[in-house]
Amino acid sequence: MPGPISQMGGLRKECQDLGELLLSINYLPSAGRLTVDVIKAKGLLQTDIVGGSDPFVRVTVVQNEKPTKTKKTSCKRNTIDPVFNESVSFNLTQQQLVNASVVVSVWDYNYKSKDDFVGRVVIGYHASGPQESQHWERMLQSQRSPVAQWHSLKSRADCDQISLASIAVP
Repeated sequence: MPGPISQMGGLRKECQDLGELLLSINYLPSAGRLTVDVIKAKGLLQTDIVGGSDPFVRVTVVQNEKPTKTKKTSCKRNTIDPVFNESVSFNLTQQQLVNASVVVSVWDYNYKSKDDFVGRVVIGYHASGPQESQHWERMLQSQRSPVAQWHSLKSRADCDQISLASIAVP
């Protein structure tokens, strides 16, 4: 996989550590396809009282502050350091890509009740921070090549303050 993977050490705020997520993004202009590779996560916030979490990732494309498509990974049982290695692809024209945002949310699957929200990041037009913006820009500049980067997960409230795309995704 070409391209450096940046380590985001020392960029933590004094808020709760929700964990980190390694994502790779790639755009193929000839096919009009945006691919998001959910590689792995580490140190996820444990939402279950007993045992580890059962995390899965939901990836939503947002355009004009409206969610258009959502896809999700499989659920990884009993871990706070899951390895997903799963790709989700979305058909987007170059024009749509310019103002698109990708909301990546980590959830803990629950059998008997509602799934628990763990954290999220938003990359793209309405990014949830400078690292997320930088990742998107690197992808736009190196189309056809996957660009991987670690992201620190944020709370929904933190993302909603910064990103209109985050507000659009429940």
